[in-house]
Amino acid sequence: MSIVSPIKWITLSLLTLSITLTASQAQQSTQTQANENPLQNIGEVKVVASGFISTEGPVWHKKSNSLIFSDIPGDTIYALETSTNTLSVLRNPSNASNGLALDNQGFLLAAEQKTRIISRMDLSSSEVVPFISRFEVDAASKKFNSPNDIAVFKDGSVFFTDPPFGLRGKTSDLGFNGIYVRYPSGKINLIKKMPLDVKPNGIIFNAQQNILYVAISDDKSGPILAYDVDSKGMLLNEREFVYAQNADGMSIDKKGNLYVATRTGIEVFSATGQRWGKITLPNTIRTTNCALGGKEMNTLYITNRSGDLYAVTLPALTE
Repeated sequence: MSIVSPIKWITLSLLTLSITLTASQAQQSTQTQANENPLQNIGEVKVVASGFISTEGPVWHKKSNSLIFSDIPGDTIYALETSTNTLSVLRNPSNASNGLALDNQGFLLAAEQKTRIISRMDLSSSEVVPFISRFEVDAASKKFNSPNDIAVFKDGSVFFTDPPFGLRGKTSDLGFNGIYVRYPSGKINLIKKMPLDVKPNGIIFNAQQNILYVAISDDKSGPILAYDVDSKGMLLNEREFVYAQNADGMSIDKKGNLYVATRTGIEVFSATGQRWGKITLPNTIRTTNCALGGKEMNTLYITNRSGDLYAVTLPALTE
């Protein structure tokens, strides 16, 4: 007959308790991750509007309960009023507008490929004026390459990317690609200079505006760059957050989940870079951009290279 000493018995009991707690904690952690997955109980991807050529630049306009978006080759900016599913033309021609954004005064900013500027539109009067037109290099005023996407900071500063996509064989006046910011004073700064074969694309702030993401589009796999943002809008601590093939426009929810349009669908990542999964369109249509909208901000609208505009409901985002 063997006798287990009290000390050994206590040790064994503590070890058993530790294993039990570890297993329980792991189970709770797995359950927590599942509950945080924005793709949990995802709805069906559906067509919500048709008749386009290739759509881009979606932005949610809360005041009118509408999604505003570009049809680049269609040379038109549309608004889809989602409660009645009414489609209207906001601007035609749009100078092949690409990315869109609403500034802090409610004006619609449009990155125009044809004119190589960012324009500003008064949605009440429909008046359109140039807003960001040229950049001074070595005391010479030069055209941008092809302003692509726009993100507006809380102080009114406008951040934007300038790849060569809209040049379509024309020579770049600048000789480089870049990420820029236009301050409320009107001053424009080059934040990051890139060679012409490195193509910055989508740009977006998180909800707190303390992180800025910039997609670098690459046919194989390019990085999504992340920057810390201080209270004055200064960018710090550049890092490669995640990778995606042909990363394009992006959306982000209040929890920091990042939705990235790619060649094969919308890749979804957590705020820490964990990949949640992918939302694909029928026949794996190439996605170009996406935006959250709807009354509960739980509908993801997806622009793409087809004649249809798609949307999918994400119940996990319902507040």
